[in-house]
Formats: sequence, C-alpha cells, structure tokens
Amino acid sequence: MGIEGREYGSVQGLMHRQAVEELFDDYAPNFEDHLVGQLGYRGPEVVERLVRHFAAEAESGSKPGDGQQPWFNTVVDIGCGTGLCAVKLRHLCGRLIGIDVSSGMIEVARRKGRDGLEGGEGSLYEELVVADAAAGLSRLQPASADLIVAGDMFIYVWSVESVLKACATCLKPGGLLILTSETLAEGESEVGWVERESERFAHCRSYLVRHCEAQGLQVEHVETVELRREQGNGGDEASDTAVIKEDKAKAAPKYLPAEVLVVRKVP
Repeated sequence: MGIEGREYGSVQGLMHRQAVEELFDDYAPNFEDHLVGQLGYRGPEVVERLVRHFAAEAESGSKPGDGQQPWFNTVVDIGCGTGLCAVKLRHLCGRLIGIDVSSGMIEVARRKGRDGLEGGEGSLYEELVVADAAAGLSRLQPASADLIVAGDMFIYVWSVESVLKACATCLKPGGLLILTSETLAEGESEVGWVERESERFAHCRSYLVRHCEAQGLQVEHVETVELRREQGNGGDEASDTAVIKEDKAKAAPKYLPAEVLVVRKVP
C-alpha cells in the first residue's frame, strides 16, 4: 500500500504511515485470502481491461497483437501489495517495478514467480521498493515509466498532490496512469476528500481531476466500478442456517462504490 501525509514529513503524516505499515505487515500472510476470497476484490481485472483498451494509444511499446514485444517497456505498480495487479500486467511489459510501504507485503510479492505463484519460475517483479508511493517513485529515473498503476492505493492517501506530482515526474510524455479511488459524492466534503469510518479515504471526482490537471496529467476516462464487497456483506461465511436463508432472500452482496481513472501525461 502507499501512503502520504497531509503535510509530507509532518508528525501526523508519519504516524499515519507507520500505522498503515504495521497494519499491512500483520495483514500480509492472509491478505489475498481475505481481500479476494472473502471480499471478492476484482480491481486487477478492471485495471487489466483498461490497460488493454488504452494500450493501442500508448506512444511506447508495440501495438496490441504484435506478439513479439511487450506493450510497455517499464510499468510501475504503486501500492503493489502482494502483486495482485502485477499478475495481470506481467505479460504486457518488459520491466515491472513494485512499490509498497509494507515490507511484509513486499516479501510476499518477492517470493512469487512470473505466474504469480509462490516459488514459480522467475520473478514477478524486476525490482521491489519498500517506500511510500511518492518516495518510491522519486528513486526512479524521471520520465522512465510508460505506465503507472495504482490499484486500491489511493484509498490510503489523504493528500494526493505529492503522489500525483511524483507520478507526473516519473512518467514519460504520453505515458499512462491508471488509478482507482473510493467514490465521494460532489459536495459531500468541502475539501474534496473524507476519511470513512473504515479508516479509508474517499475522493470526489472533481478533486482528483483538478489535482491531475495541476500536474500536467490529462484525465481521458472515468468510470464507476465495483471493486470489493463491504466487510460483513457477503464477505464472511455464516454458520447459522437461518441467517443463510435470510441472506439468500436479500439482494446481492453490496459492493463499495468506486471509480477508476485513466490519465495521460501531456506530451
């Protein structure tokens, strides 16, 4: 996961970063079973679909269907976690770099092969960096990335300016950024973001668009998506037969409202 403070380097921001780091270090061994198995997380599939759709317009890499070269030379996966998005992107790029604030998550990703399985042949990532998103991106060569993905990462970011600035610096002209965010209705917050009871952050669309444009990043596509079920809503198995019968009579499991943005660095 990636995390930034309201003021980069502030005491409050540092405490928040440490809390998130500790949370995901502890969460790492059971992360995929819970997020995918119980909460039905499908962010990687959404990211892959949009990467494939917009790959044809990317300046670097070969055209889809070429079959000889990857679509993207260098892809950076910020808030990479255990590598769920990387599995979908591995065959589309030549070099894959993962950045995450949690060393526990990074260690799980490090043990995976190119097929996404622990102990598999090769390595899922060419490089793994333990750092928050902005700091990790700043370690890379400017204008070196063809694509940056941030799947389920911005929900742990309250101040998007430093992350988007780092993305703009790292991307090649014409490069793509694909990010997901938890939906916030326009007017729900004067500042454009809120911290939910879940301790995740939600951002309104206009807030994200405004801060992207401020960094020379043009938003080309936005769509509403369903990425994961709410905790306790179809996410945990019920042991009581009566509860199961009652649940079946109800509507389908509720998914958290989310959005995905496709952003291009202005050449």
